[in-house]
Amino acid sequence: MRRLLLVVSVLGVLMPVVGQAQTPVVNPLTVTFTASADHAATLPDGTAMVTRYEIRHFLTGATSPVQVGNLAKPAPVSGVITASITGSLASLPFSPTQVYTAKIAAIGPTGEGVSAASNPFIIVSSPAAPGTPTVSR
Repeated sequence: MRRLLLVVSVLGVLMPVVGQAQTPVVNPLTVTFTASADHAATLPDGTAMVTRYEIRHFLTGATSPVQVGNLAKPAPVSGVITASITGSLASLPFSPTQVYTAKIAAIGPTGEGVSAASNPFIIVSSPAAPGTPTVSR
């Protein structure tokens, strides 16, 4: 299977800038990637070559994912797949100092093809609530 292009985005595709440090995307909502070249291919017995995609979340520089999410097999539009990743991010710790990347795996009965790492992203929670207000006259 061929490599997949992966970028994590909040409002669309954020293209990486070669040679420059990238500012992490905060609380990404979707992942956008080029479908596997084998997305619609079948084996001689009619079995699909790609049965599903996975998103694998990594701490920057790590070789093992800290979280894996099933993306199923969304239909590409003009060769590009966009999928929600809010569910797969739900169990990652909230920390503005914890920087993640993601990889997409195209998985089928003959193995898997894995993309290069995405642009960086972080998961942060909402600000802490202020103190209880006192209303006075």
